[in-house]
Parts: sequence; structure tokens; C-alpha cells
Amino acid sequence: MKKALPGQKEVFIYESQGNIAVWDFFAEEIIEAVNKGLKNDPVNTSRESIVYREIYEWMSRYLKEGATEDFLDDLNSALNNIRYSKHLLTSDLIPWENGYPQNGYIARYDKTLEPEEIAADDFSKLLSSGMLSRLKQCQLPECEKFLLGPPQKKWCSKSCGALSRVRKKRKQDSL
Repeated sequence: MKKALPGQKEVFIYESQGNIAVWDFFAEEIIEAVNKGLKNDPVNTSRESIVYREIYEWMSRYLKEGATEDFLDDLNSALNNIRYSKHLLTSDLIPWENGYPQNGYIARYDKTLEPEEIAADDFSKLLSSGMLSRLKQCQLPECEKFLLGPPQKKWCSKSCGALSRVRKKRKQDSL
């Protein structure tokens, strides 16, 4: 059984086939996976490809709308089939701050979830953990990638930034 990440306030725990585990994740890894998934053929129907496309859609919508009531209602509807059970969590799973076992809700993945449900679950974890506060989309028009960064960061990579600056310079020179 894995321990929760140190310093992580929100802990996501799931049970699959009788085994309880902590879902230790990093927003950067998920965004990188979603960006890689953009390269997949749109007709690719593998579960992984569908999950990436669905997370991409949730992220795009979140950047356009924010966490509006309609947005959260739709996300909650997508999460409706995921069941949770309440457990007292052991100290090897989550440190006991006050010396007593902690209550926690464990997502039950007893049945096979649809890719759309997995994507909604992954996105909801990112959203509720606050890890999307730095989410933005690359400002190069034809680039669809996401990035996490400070407010002044505009591009997902040095090559997108360079291409954007070259285009801006050429446009100025042609005037």
C-alpha cells in the first residue's frame, strides 16, 4: 500500500479488486499525457485515447467557462456511476495528525468504468486539488497543448514561443 504524497492536502484513494491504494498524481504528468494524446488519430478508439480526449474536453471547457454551476453539474453527472465507501484509514496510508484514525472516502472501481467516467474522475481530482489554478493553453493559434505555469508564460514550449515571435516580427516587417 502506497503512502500519500508528503504535503498533499487532498488524498485520493481507490479500491480495485479488494486492494486499496493512494492515487498519487502530478498535474504535470496528466497534462503531458493529454498533450501526447492530441497526436493520436481521432478515430483511435482505444480506452486510453478516449480518456485523453475527454480530459482535453474538460480542460478546454474549464478554461472557457470556469467552475460554473452548469459545469459542475455536468461533471457531477459524469461522476455519477463512481461509488464511494467510507473507511477508517490506517496510519501507513495517511499519517494520523492527532493520533487517531482518519475517516476517508474510497472510490470503488469494482466494475469497469467507461473511459468518459475515468476522464471525469481524473479531471475532478485535478480540479478539487487546486492543481488547475495555473492551467492555460498555448497561445500559438495552431497549437492545442495545455501547460501549467506562471501568469506571464504564454507558450507550451520554446519552439512555439520562437515561432510566435518570428511570425510577429515578420508581420511587423511587412507593414
